Amino acid sequence: MKKNIIITFLVAIICIMAIGYAAFSQTLNITGSATIDSNWNIKITSVTTKNILGHATKAFEPIVSDTAVTFKTNLKYPGDSMTYEVTISNEGTVDAKVDSIEITDSKNPAITFTTTGINENDLLEAGQKQIYNVIVTYNDNITSQPSELSATLTVKLNYVQNKS
Repeated sequence: MKKNIIITFLVAIICIMAIGYAAFSQTLNITGSATIDSNWNIKITSVTTKNILGHATKAFEPIVSDTAVTFKTNLKYPGDSMTYEVTISNEGTVDAKVDSIEITDSKNPAITFTTTGINENDLLEAGQKQIYNVIVTYNDNITSQPSELSATLTVKLNYVQNKS
């Protein structure tokens, strides 16, 4: 009788183990799909000339690419100045921030360049615009007339996705 109980018990354990194994060894199929519905589209949408002081003139119209603009300004006398107003738009669906600002100029000591209205880490939300200024000035501290009174400047904004 004792043997029958032990055999029945062992058969029951084997059956439970077989059922457990069968339940966990089935293939699990997960199907589905995902789409990304975002758009990255940041670009300069306008460049206008503002606040012309003295005899400053544009040597050529600013050359614009997506996030960079190149200026060439002619200056005649100390104090001459020209301000360019640059509008950059986020026409995409992803918020962005300014990662870095690259300024490349021709290193003419008689001419100074200043940017205002934009800084690294500034946020440009989707659908928004931001305006910054580039000011080109004949340096008042120059004591003798340089031979070259024009200079070229390129301002490039590098944007990254805002992660916060």
